[in-house]
Amino acid sequence: MRISTVLSLASLATAAPVPEAEAPKFGIAPAGQGFFGAGQVRTLWNQGDHSNLGCLTNTGLWTTNESQCGTFVSKELTTGYSVKTFQLFTSAGPCSIYGAKFYCDKNATPFLFGLWPWPNSIPGVDSLRAGQYGLMATFGNNPPLKEEGPQEIHFVTYRETGKYVWLTWAPLRGGPILTPVPIE
Repeated sequence: MRISTVLSLASLATAAPVPEAEAPKFGIAPAGQGFFGAGQVRTLWNQGDHSNLGCLTNTGLWTTNESQCGTFVSKELTTGYSVKTFQLFTSAGPCSIYGAKFYCDKNATPFLFGLWPWPNSIPGVDSLRAGQYGLMATFGNNPPLKEEGPQEIHFVTYRETGKYVWLTWAPLRGGPILTPVPIE
């Protein structure tokens, strides 16, 4: 699949806003099924019960407002690495890392992401990594408060307060308005 095709899919696959009271409960993909096709990037707490603490918007910001969750398209790459690698795209453009910041923008160069292979991520769930980094937070509230709006997310420096998160995958299916795939 050519990048132009993936970007076209991302434009078509932008989920319509969901009213706050009807926000769906997305199933997180189990290990081996994450970051494939169309989905949402969900933020799961790295400790305790691994609570679902929101999602990323189409521009790669962390939000707890379900109506602002973005739709991502994952393009798996054949690279010869033993760990799965992929690129992410949204209607805003390719996703990348600048310094430690995650973002998606039409001017971004697609980043080569991978899956976290180590035992300190969430057991049984694929978590996004970039090189040796994966655990993320904001410099504000973690998770961000709805009234603050979406917040920039970056790899942790351990100076942040609140809950740190792993980026995980909730697969979607359907036409232009996508629906969650039930995970048993």
